Order: sequence, then C-alpha cells, then structure tokens
Amino acid sequence: MKDHEAWAEFGDTLRLPIDPATDYVGGIPWEAAGFKPDLPLVDIGPGSGLTTLALAEQFPDSELIAVEPDAWMRSMLMMRVAERPELRERTTVVPNSILDAWMPEQIGGALLFNVIYFLGGRARQAFWDRMAQVLPEGAPILMSRAYGVVETGEEMVKSASATMGRNTYERWRQTVPVKDGRVEITNTYRTVRDGEIVREVTTRIAPFSLDEELVVSEVPIGKYSIEEIDEKYLVIRRASDIRR
Repeated sequence: MKDHEAWAEFGDTLRLPIDPATDYVGGIPWEAAGFKPDLPLVDIGPGSGLTTLALAEQFPDSELIAVEPDAWMRSMLMMRVAERPELRERTTVVPNSILDAWMPEQIGGALLFNVIYFLGGRARQAFWDRMAQVLPEGAPILMSRAYGVVETGEEMVKSASATMGRNTYERWRQTVPVKDGRVEITNTYRTVRDGEIVREVTTRIAPFSLDEELVVSEVPIGKYSIEEIDEKYLVIRRASDIRR
C-alpha cells in the first residue's frame, strides 16, 4: 500500500478533531500573510482538504483553486468540496503537480504547507519561477516552516493514536537518512481491538531533508521578499521585478 493510500484511510482519523493549540490549521496567520481575496486563492497540495476548508472559511467570497496530484488524497478533497454547496460553487480542483497545474492568470496568494520537501532542487527553482508568473506585487505564498527534517533513529516511535468505535488506531514512525539528501520514513498504521493488533499496514516515503537556510537561499532575489511571521510560518511575498 502506498503512503497516500494509507493516509487517506488513517490520516484524518488520527488528526481530527483539529486541536487549534497543536495543529497548524488552527493557527494560520491570515492577517499577517496579507492575501488579496479579490483574486483567486490557491491551496498547493492540500491533501484531504482540511486546509482548503480553512481557506474557504477565512475568505468566504473568494474563488479557490486546490492543486492536489495524488488521486487518493484528491478523492477526499473533492468529497469535502462536493458536500458543501457554497464551497462547490467557487472551488476548482486541479489534478496535477503545481509545476504542471493550470492556474488563473493572476492569483491573490497561495498556501504551501508541508510540500516544499517533496520537490528536488530544480523543481523548487521551477516552482518559484512559475509562481512569479501568476502572483501580482504584494501577493503572498504562506509557507510552513517544515522542511522534511525529523529525528532519525532505529526504533519505531508511536506518533499518533485515536479511537473510533471499538478500534484504536496508531501510527508508528521510523526515520533513517538515505542517499541524495533524503530521509526514508517508515509509517506503520495499526488497528488495535481489545488489546490485540487486528490489522497493520506499513508504508515508506523518501522526502528531501532540507533546512531553512537552503530553502530561503533558493528564493529568487528581486522577485520575492521574505518575511518571518512566527516559528511556524514564512511569507514569501511577490516583489516588483527589478528592471535594468
């Protein structure tokens, strides 16, 4: 089973209901980001759609574009959009990578949460160039300060647990460094009933392990400015192009 397939089954069960004190969806710095809600707003890699809902609630009159390449995640995203008439009318779901995705000619800002570390170096450069084409001066990319850096170790560690009915769902994680600047993350999802493991699913992903200094250094000077909002977020804001 692929990781996104497993996450589609277990992820929201382990995460919901959102705890605003610990979940980044509960503490998004909307005002500091300075979105331009008169233009379409883009959610890049929203997964099952929780961030798209947060974006929709914050900007109830804005057009939304949700760019999600994974079919399993996209099915959950589309279900969330489809069951809300007011959201269905103004949300377009795009089934591509952000590098290949259709977007309007101009957008009023974008969310980039827990995505940057799935892009290689050339892909990251292509991303900044692509977004510069559609962001007007002053429009933001609100980026989570999550770069794929996690503690590594040989032991499996329980990272989440939740109960639904008679089942308790657990996520166990192990992370080890591998070649090319990546880390291999092994996720084991367990279903426990009456103290016994009745199901176990293991997946592996290998995102890049980046650091903020590298990510920030790759943002094109002259096209963007960089603003530190708090310990969780940066704003990469479209600047006026330097003309010589």
